Amino acid sequence: MTLTATNDRNTVSDVQPTPGTGAAGLVAREVCAWFSGRLVLEGVTLAMPRSTVTALIGPSGCGKSTFLRILNRMHELVPGAQLAGSVELDGTDIYAGRLRATDTRRNIGMVFQKPNPFPAMSIYDNVLSGLKFSRISVSDRDALVEVSLTKAGLWNEVKNRMRELGGALSGGQQQRLCIARALAVEPRVLLMDEPCSALDPTSTARIEQTIADIADEVTVVIVTHNMQQAQRVSDVCAFFLAAENEPGRIIEAGPTDVIFGSPTDERTSDYVHGRFG
Repeated sequence: MTLTATNDRNTVSDVQPTPGTGAAGLVAREVCAWFSGRLVLEGVTLAMPRSTVTALIGPSGCGKSTFLRILNRMHELVPGAQLAGSVELDGTDIYAGRLRATDTRRNIGMVFQKPNPFPAMSIYDNVLSGLKFSRISVSDRDALVEVSLTKAGLWNEVKNRMRELGGALSGGQQQRLCIARALAVEPRVLLMDEPCSALDPTSTARIEQTIADIADEVTVVIVTHNMQQAQRVSDVCAFFLAAENEPGRIIEAGPTDVIFGSPTDERTSDYVHGRFG
């Protein structure tokens, strides 16, 4: 099942990805998605330049989280899911067969809305768990744990608690532990699906600071319903919208200051200024 669709308001900007390690550029081209034959996302084209933060905004049910999961091949895990279009990581289509799904997810990590550390595993082992699953060996595990927790803004709070269970941490600490776990495998892109939605303002501020701190070395794509957060953390914004009985689409995408300050589509202006959604 295939579908070709265009979106004149959203074009792919020039992305000059750097091969090898480090932050990578992502480009989605004419992405369409179905669940059990129902079209839920149509004609999504979006560039997510390396070493930037891209925020996906829009009302619930417009396809933001579906699109996020497409970016690291989690969509294909859903029974009855189908996909058309392409997603390129530094010019390589992650769906073209040259990359295994596990390799894709190592390069493109994910942090979910609900913190999901392994509750019966220590803080130390939680950070290293991704390396074990990916069969990655490191010469100095202690140093890697410290670096990963420091990047996630958690080291000073847990450095004397390494053998305590990850499930004993507060909600905000658990989320930052999950970020540290994702960063430990040195992904090139980090996807974040409403990572602060269940957190208090202090924990939210710490995670936003973490995003700012890591953006130079890993490209970040974040779904958020918090317009103030989108303005604070992102360089680029993409506004998704789905009409009644219609699939989700990108209405407008561009630099965050333009999307919030002078959008070209009235629907974008209405949404970012709280007039609907």
